[in-house]
Amino acid sequence: MAGIEKLIVPMQENDSEVIFYVTQEDLFDVLYDIHLAIGHGGRDRIIKELYKKYKNITQKHIKSFLNICEVCQQKKKSEKKGVVVKPLISQHLNSRCQVDLIDFQSHPDGNYKFIMVYQDHMTKFVVLKPLETKRADEVALHILEIFLLFDDPTILQSDNGREFCNKLIESLQKMWPELKLVHGKPRHSQSQGSVERANQDIENMLTTWMQQNNSNKWNKGLQFVQFMKNCAYHSGIKRTRKLD
Repeated sequence: MAGIEKLIVPMQENDSEVIFYVTQEDLFDVLYDIHLAIGHGGRDRIIKELYKKYKNITQKHIKSFLNICEVCQQKKKSEKKGVVVKPLISQHLNSRCQVDLIDFQSHPDGNYKFIMVYQDHMTKFVVLKPLETKRADEVALHILEIFLLFDDPTILQSDNGREFCNKLIESLQKMWPELKLVHGKPRHSQSQGSVERANQDIENMLTTWMQQNNSNKWNKGLQFVQFMKNCAYHSGIKRTRKLD
């Protein structure tokens, strides 16, 4: 490949992908590229991505790499220890969905200053929408688009911010009288932990996309990040988030 010999795993008749052995010299670069591509994902996500293409990278290699990643070490320090909560149970797709906003006012993309994150609790499937404001009418419009695509959830969960109250609640419940809106308490990991972790992951992946594409137009990268997020392996559900 490009004038360089590569050692590959012997292919069987039904194999469609070439699996490579990684040399000691290339080990760091391979881990670095994969880690950035998945937005500084953890060990399980790295393993899932690596093993699609490479053979001889061990969990010890991955652990050593994660130990020297400054971003991952900062994330680890910020995690709260010793907090045990009862997990929320979702019986099926669209039974419980969560909505939150990521504030990008410090890094606006033209008129866009917020990202709406809509996540199905059971599958962890996410939909990302750029917002110019966090006014109720704009947020309601994007939520309505998702409802018309996937149907309305049994329970729609949000935080206690004004953006999801008053006119937003009234307009949505006029269209869906049976809709239940659950308010999660701020910093309450049982109700909002999943979507907050998704927010941090999305921010990391979006930052990586902008760096790799030498662009500050994060709106253009949002759909790529949504696709990568939904294709990534999730250790909690033991699968990707794709709706298949």
